[in-house]
Amino acid sequence: MRKSLALVLLAAMILLAACTSSKPAPAPQPAAPEAPKNVELQFVFPVAVGGAVATAVENMVKDFNTANPNIKVTPVFAGNYQDTMTKVQTLTQGGTPPEVVVLQATDIFTLTDLKSVVPVDNYVAADKDGQAYIADFLPAFMANSKIDGKTYGIPFQRSTVVMYYNKELFKAAGLTAAPKNWTELVDFGKKLTKADGSQWGLEMPSDGNPYWTYSGFFIQSGKNVANDAGTEVYFNDPAVLEGLDFIMSLSATHKIMPKGVIKWGDVPNDFATGKAAMIYHTTGSIGSLLTKMDPAKFGVAPLPAGKKGGSPTGGGNFYIMKSTQDKQDAAWKFIRFMTDTQRVAAWSVATGYVPSRKSAQETQTWKDAVAKFDGYKAAVDAMQSADREMATHQNQQVLKAFGDQLQAVIGGSKDSKTAMEQAQKDATAILAPFKK
Repeated sequence: MRKSLALVLLAAMILLAACTSSKPAPAPQPAAPEAPKNVELQFVFPVAVGGAVATAVENMVKDFNTANPNIKVTPVFAGNYQDTMTKVQTLTQGGTPPEVVVLQATDIFTLTDLKSVVPVDNYVAADKDGQAYIADFLPAFMANSKIDGKTYGIPFQRSTVVMYYNKELFKAAGLTAAPKNWTELVDFGKKLTKADGSQWGLEMPSDGNPYWTYSGFFIQSGKNVANDAGTEVYFNDPAVLEGLDFIMSLSATHKIMPKGVIKWGDVPNDFATGKAAMIYHTTGSIGSLLTKMDPAKFGVAPLPAGKKGGSPTGGGNFYIMKSTQDKQDAAWKFIRFMTDTQRVAAWSVATGYVPSRKSAQETQTWKDAVAKFDGYKAAVDAMQSADREMATHQNQQVLKAFGDQLQAVIGGSKDSKTAMEQAQKDATAILAPFKK
């Protein structure tokens, strides 16, 4: 079964690389501005050098260069999102700024404050299919792609937090489906936890800045932690405190999750080895888990609901960096190519990222993948109640203020109310210059 699925994933990667005689060719690209000859673009992408994802991106870029001989795109792989932002800044300061990048959707305020990106609305207006193209992206992803009515980001490798559950461990505990709400989460967790610590009912990452994973609880309690304008945060709101207290109770009171810091990378590994029966993690982990586990032995589900359902979106958008007009035009053409419906579907199957376009879910590539592993569809279902990821002006400083206090709560040095009051005070001071 695992080998069969591996072949499916390999086929998806091949689809990304080139169209074969057995697959229909991607739909013709919509009209876009004609770039003059010999335009060269640097494309900075958040992935480590080497590996399947890097190979897939390289093949997609190669296909574009072949189809557009007057444009040469050179991919630059820069590591994680933070490393990628640093790389973009380094290149810019060195006088060779990249023309097109994939950065976190939440970087939108930072990029516009620096006046380093351009909106794509003029391109959309000039494109005969432009409005339909933009409308095809999932609304929750577009929420982190616009500021003041202008569109700056085009969703690409986007995700949300979902629950993974081990069907074999569930069956042994007399359980048949994922928990639907917080009460069931606790009840199921107790049945799935072993007193000797060899098996935990639940794990979720809490190292670094766990705000993203935790945001699902805040949304489910009734409050996203930032406003749309990126000028206010609500860290000390009663709903946020309720969500944070519930998270802490999972280890301190209910004892279904390990105490202290749980590393991001350890969570999927613990799940694959059976040490954790349920985990909260990104949809982007689907691809790697399918290489480690029989797809019949685990499932994917939307997060258990609190007062309501909900999960934060995440991942990266395409951005066009400020450059000469001909390079900006070429960058738009490249983005349209990379976000073609068929490519989005194949990319999502190969990586586990949620298809950013609705039409991608209608492709045979996507339907075939869902038929073999219904977890892909569950990830899409989670988007029905998803809300935007926290994004503000001076986002990294605000995140640090939040993350430092979250770690104080996790470590037990502060109670949630004291910590969140301090986080609110610090963040409010950082955002004061941006209040209108």
